[in-house]
Amino acid sequence: MGCKWPNKIVWCLVLMLSGCVAQKQVIDPYSAKQQRDDISARQGGEAKVESLSRDMQEPAVLPVKDLLMPTLTLINDRIYAYEQKLEVLRELQAQTISSPSSQETLNVMSDCRAQLQSVLVEYNALNQRLLQKTDLQAAQLLAADSLLQISEKDINYLESSCQSLMAAPLVSQQQLPVQAKSLHAEEQLLKAASAVDDYATVISHYEQLPLEAGQLPSFDTTFLYGQALLKTSREPEARKVFTDLLSVIRKQDQAQWEFRLMQLIGDLEFGLEIFDGAKDRYKELAVIYEGLSSKNEWALQQLSALDRNMYQSDEVRSYAQLLKAYLGYNPDRDGYGVVEQAKKYIAEYPYSPVASNADLVLERANEEADAWLKSVLARIDSLVEEKKFQEALLLVERVPRDILPVEKQEILRRKNDQLLTAESISIETSRLVQEQELQEEWNQGMLLLEAREYDQAIEVFTSLMASSYAVKARERIDQAAKLAAKEDRQRAAEIFMRANRTGDRESKIKLLFASRKLLQDILIKYPQSGLSDKVNRNLVRIEEEINRIDPTLLTTPVTVGEGITP
Repeated sequence: MGCKWPNKIVWCLVLMLSGCVAQKQVIDPYSAKQQRDDISARQGGEAKVESLSRDMQEPAVLPVKDLLMPTLTLINDRIYAYEQKLEVLRELQAQTISSPSSQETLNVMSDCRAQLQSVLVEYNALNQRLLQKTDLQAAQLLAADSLLQISEKDINYLESSCQSLMAAPLVSQQQLPVQAKSLHAEEQLLKAASAVDDYATVISHYEQLPLEAGQLPSFDTTFLYGQALLKTSREPEARKVFTDLLSVIRKQDQAQWEFRLMQLIGDLEFGLEIFDGAKDRYKELAVIYEGLSSKNEWALQQLSALDRNMYQSDEVRSYAQLLKAYLGYNPDRDGYGVVEQAKKYIAEYPYSPVASNADLVLERANEEADAWLKSVLARIDSLVEEKKFQEALLLVERVPRDILPVEKQEILRRKNDQLLTAESISIETSRLVQEQELQEEWNQGMLLLEAREYDQAIEVFTSLMASSYAVKARERIDQAAKLAAKEDRQRAAEIFMRANRTGDRESKIKLLFASRKLLQDILIKYPQSGLSDKVNRNLVRIEEEINRIDPTLLTTPVTVGEGITP
């Protein structure tokens, strides 16, 4: 008997224990004992002749090893497969160590290697123990007890992330051609878009992947593409993608994805009302995973609803619509729509053969919807922390109320009220804080004014011109300008008088120009001082004095201020 591994692992085990051994001709031990007793009761040579004749006519009893050959072949196939996996993992570890990889990746590989070796050791041990058995019944009991346990570990390993890791190509990033690197980059962008539920971008990126002739995208990328089609109401296209993907992974012996895809395709066909196709999928699942009730329960319940006599019933069609809605659930679009649909179905058909599956759909849909609403509220709270109240209010407004039950609508209504209150409080708080800051600036300006630091005072009061202090600030700016201009004009007069008293020509020139510079700065810095006419008359007087010394000085650059103490 030939069993295809690993797709039929549990099925093969069941058949092996019940049928694979039975295909060889075996003498019933109870019948044989009766025959021996009958022979012993006979006397004389005639009995011996009859006994000899009967023995010659009975079929030969095969050795235990031959009878167990299907089981031993099965085990040896798994030993060989795991030895190959171990070799691949060794190469991956060696390659990873020699390249810049994270310690986390190395730890994952180490854990996978430990799991792989554990399964391999158990298969080897069982193989040796069966070879040592001489009693058929004892061998069968050992195989039934041990092989079921090992096969479950085998399946768990095949369905773990380790198998995906093993499927990675043994090629370093540096060795990848430009085309491959570009494909990898595009796939990463696609995955990033999928992570934020940007399904349109996922579809667009996938359909434009830079593929060479005969090249296929990775399993993960294609699966995300199928999900994006499903979430955007393109169910028939999604079904084709998943069906093609199932064919690919079966050819590549990637059993860890088989169950998930088979169930997904079955559910999708049920939702699309392709009832015969869905029925075939569930039957295949029931056969393959007969020994694992946890995996079979869903499929068996789905099968119970797919009686041909019920295909056209409202009950089956309503459940198909619920299943389709759940598979394509998009929280931003659907909210609690699937939850309400599931509740309605359960209320209308409480005794449906898929009632517990509908309960499960309700539970999962409710969890996803709650997680979505929680994430929306978290984004709102984050915007509030950043004082972006208008953006938070807009986010609340954008959630369609018709996808929310009444109690969830009430949550958003309260959140909206809280935002309005928080915004008002924030605005008032900001106003008070700003008022306090303005008052502090005003006080600082007044202190500078009293300290006769007029330029600094004018700078502070000017910064208040766009505030509620604008009128008062303007008055203080004019006051500071007048005081500063008056003081600078007085200093210019004192320097002019010093120039008239000195007999040194060079010193006099420097003093006259210093006085002139002070007066010119008054006109520039303090035009609102009201002293412009007086300052201009003073400038004329100083320039007359300079012209008396040398008329060319006013047209020649002169360094002003060296050695002058006003």
